[in-house]
Amino acid sequence: MMNLGAGRVEIVEEAKPLLEAAGLRTFADFMAYAEGTRICHKRGRSTVRLTIGSRAFYLKRNRFHWVEFFKGLSRLRPPVRGALREWHNIARVRSVGVPTLTPIAFGERPLLGIETRSFSMTEELYQCEPLDQVLRRDFSGPLSNFKRDRKRGILRQLGHLAGCLHGQGLFHQDFYLSHFFLDPQDVLHLIDLQRVLHRPLRAGHFRIKDLAQLNYAAGRLACLSRTDRLRFLHAYLGHSSLTPANKRLVKAVLAKTARIARHDVKLLARRRRRGELP
Repeated sequence: MMNLGAGRVEIVEEAKPLLEAAGLRTFADFMAYAEGTRICHKRGRSTVRLTIGSRAFYLKRNRFHWVEFFKGLSRLRPPVRGALREWHNIARVRSVGVPTLTPIAFGERPLLGIETRSFSMTEELYQCEPLDQVLRRDFSGPLSNFKRDRKRGILRQLGHLAGCLHGQGLFHQDFYLSHFFLDPQDVLHLIDLQRVLHRPLRAGHFRIKDLAQLNYAAGRLACLSRTDRLRFLHAYLGHSSLTPANKRLVKAVLAKTARIARHDVKLLARRRRRGELP
């Protein structure tokens, strides 16, 4: 670890020679790096994909934004140190056996405990694709027995992964199909861990939120039937019969799914007004 006054930086040992050769050593180097392809840009946040030698990385940078700061305070949420939280969350998710990102580097410049600028870098999940894209491409229309079995296997794995995560007190908060990546061996990897919560006070609320986000995403894919979603639920619960408590959970998830759908329409309109979407 390096504490350089101008910003704290931590880089995994095996990646230091490669990054230093590319001019990435100090906090300022990472924040000013101009190479790469922009993946997304939001208020106070941006992500670029960059290649160094034969390897590819994602560099996510956060900058203090007054609107986001006061929006958090208005909702009684303390300021979040995003890069540090993501760095810890990656380690935590990996420790419970859920495949996820490979952390490479992180850095931050806090002021009085408030993050003013920060970054995190992870390595690309090579030959992996977002789960929603795979489902839409490979499982639309009539399915052969092989494809049907493959889809069911993926959904069972998704249910087991979600059950494992929640069973360990971890809640994602952006639990959409696009945040699961499938590798060539059909192993799922969970990404975008900046907002993951560990054993929050309102665990039941966040459990419902995660499941509703998945259900909302599944409802947007014609290839996923109600039976498919029930198959996921059985894998998530670890049994094939629904208890009264399970049925109450399903009812709460469906109600939350409807609220997410209404909110999504408003959110997309706001992001277009801010120029974050075409």
